[in-house]
Amino acid sequence: MAAKKKLSSLTTGKTPDLEEILLKYWPQISFRVKNSIGYSTPDWEDVGSEILLSVIEALRKKTFRGQSSLGTFIYSITSNKIVDFIRQKKRVLLEIPTPKPDFDPYFSVEKDEKAKMVSVCLKELKPKYADILYLHYYLDLPQTEIAKIYGASQTWVSAMVIKARKTLKSLIENLSSKES
Repeated sequence: MAAKKKLSSLTTGKTPDLEEILLKYWPQISFRVKNSIGYSTPDWEDVGSEILLSVIEALRKKTFRGQSSLGTFIYSITSNKIVDFIRQKKRVLLEIPTPKPDFDPYFSVEKDEKAKMVSVCLKELKPKYADILYLHYYLDLPQTEIAKIYGASQTWVSAMVIKARKTLKSLIENLSSKES
């Protein structure tokens, strides 16, 4: 009895309840959208949601005049949203974007290789040296704060940073000479 009462506004011409629209028309909308843009496309749910939002907005703004059935109105919105989605996805670039004039692929590869080399060498450092370099360069902490963390003087931290950098530099040089 409650289901008949609930769906009665769809057949009487009164403004239907939003829940009624969702219950009655979502299976039809989702089926049509999935068939049009593909079941494997994850965007079908977004398109279906846009359709429902457009229907709700049209009903709230009273742009649906009732000259056709609500089902026909939803069908036309569904068709238009599917076509819009397909057009948007198939839009062709008129001009192929060119890379920045200062872009150098060799430099990019070299930079990546150097980063990998530094990463390997950092793993070979003593943990204390690696931690100090991490705090100083990666987290950008001043030496005074690092000194507070270690409970040491700023002079000690400065000396440790210099020693860690020298050790890292010699490890990089050794690794690069082995690769050559």
